[in-house]
Amino acid sequence: MGRLACETIQDIVNLAFSSATRGANWLLERLQPNGSLQGGDHLNAYYKLPFALAATGHIAQCERVFDHIADRFFTGGGDLDGSGVPWFDQFRIYPHGWLAFTAALRGRWEIARPLMGFLEENHNPDTGGFTAREDGSEEIMTTCMAGIAAIGCGRIDLAVSAAGWLHKVWLAQPDHKRGLYHVWQPGHGLVTEFPEDRAAWYLVDATQLRQWYYQYGISAAFLSQLSAHSGEPQWLDLARTILQGSHVCREDVYRTPQAGKIGWGAAWTYRVGRHAEDAAIARQVVDGIAALQQPDGSWADVAYDQHTTIDVTAEMTGLMAAMGVVLHD
Repeated sequence: MGRLACETIQDIVNLAFSSATRGANWLLERLQPNGSLQGGDHLNAYYKLPFALAATGHIAQCERVFDHIADRFFTGGGDLDGSGVPWFDQFRIYPHGWLAFTAALRGRWEIARPLMGFLEENHNPDTGGFTAREDGSEEIMTTCMAGIAAIGCGRIDLAVSAAGWLHKVWLAQPDHKRGLYHVWQPGHGLVTEFPEDRAAWYLVDATQLRQWYYQYGISAAFLSQLSAHSGEPQWLDLARTILQGSHVCREDVYRTPQAGKIGWGAAWTYRVGRHAEDAAIARQVVDGIAALQQPDGSWADVAYDQHTTIDVTAEMTGLMAAMGVVLHD
């Protein structure tokens, strides 16, 4: 894997916490008294923000943001206003999972309960997956985030159902060395044919750079948390199998913002199973993500707009703190 700047678990924990603190400070500089953010007009800027603030110990600010989200983005029945979010129709219930999970952790059940109810409405009991798109298709990131929310909200039945779906998707892969197909169409199965200009929406292509590597990571994060909660080792085994599958990808697999969830998943599989190779992946990701952090504490890209910079900074802040906690424990 190459030599790391951090040589021990404690080194990586220290780096993760330091990086998360800098990211949180960048977010806090933009936080207004009413819980809104400067430059944060859309849901894209908010759905990961409570997680980032809670994970870095800014509880009062997290509560204010939850209040703002409830006032500004709740539309009734547990749904959210996603206007202005360019990917909302493709990952329709993904923000709901983040907010339900974090609200449950904070005991904000007036927020978590309706969100979880909306997620359940989009669960397909026949397949176990959660509907991601208007065409009824289901995909890994959406289903796994809903599964993580289900664990947090005590709906283990839904989480186990989603895990079964993920197992089916993994077994249906035609060639794990090719990458990871991540969309399932009920009634048809794994989607392996799609327009070339839409390939990223269906396949993590192991032959190409800057792919949606988080599909591997969020799978491992979900399954290992389910294994820890249920005590059932088969979910940890599957988590580690999918996580190790990321090795086939290109050299940037652990060193882009799209790798943050791989570190999250690796930290969780290490916490549950204590396998050194999982810790090594987490260390690679923390090292790589920290190297991408801007001097002001944010994570950005020249192609990112302000809303995406907030979104990415909130996610990296929360995941770095979470990785530090999981590895430290």
